Amino acid sequence: MTIQYLPGKGYDSNIYLVTGGDPILVDTGTGRYSQALLGKITSLVDISKLRRIVLTHRHYDHVGGAAFFKSRLEAEVFIHQDDATVVMCADGRGTMADAFGERLDPMEVTSLKGGEVISTGEHDLQVIHTPGHSAGSICLFDEKDGDLISGDTVFLGGVGRWDLPSGDYEALVRSVKTLLGLAPKSIYPGHGPCGLGNGEMLIAEALNNLGES
Repeated sequence: MTIQYLPGKGYDSNIYLVTGGDPILVDTGTGRYSQALLGKITSLVDISKLRRIVLTHRHYDHVGGAAFFKSRLEAEVFIHQDDATVVMCADGRGTMADAFGERLDPMEVTSLKGGEVISTGEHDLQVIHTPGHSAGSICLFDEKDGDLISGDTVFLGGVGRWDLPSGDYEALVRSVKTLLGLAPKSIYPGHGPCGLGNGEMLIAEALNNLGES
């Protein structure tokens, strides 16, 4: 799978552009650097074909730029149903926008349930519901290539916090075990560097850091 990695700057999440005839944008950062990011994305893909944005979860550092990209790209925004309401209603506490000293504007989204397959024309991405960091956290997995876009569920050797609104430790453990069962080759997390070629080992480390095995 061809994944263009746009590393987060400051508090921004990483942003991923999955290429193909019908490409998708995964996460959008806080919005602080959206104009510059749009220029970068324009240099990588025909933005007239970029009509879908997938958000891995509700938190402001991932969704703050969604309204900008939704408007500029005339795109549809997808997020899991358990995180959809707080984004649609611009809930400052539920999205953690308040913690960043920022605010969101209400925004229409399309809800995911988990189990859907999102195709770019070249690659099929399975939506995997991975609650724990937030109730509606998701990952995207390309079974053919073994690539996992993991949001804040799993980082390189670690996991996302579970002490934020709608977080749940036990759910996070189950989610990480689910990801380990996929035996991914590479991990593209919500923050920090990517893990290429050693994804299964990194998830096993993350599970060990949770006190599980």
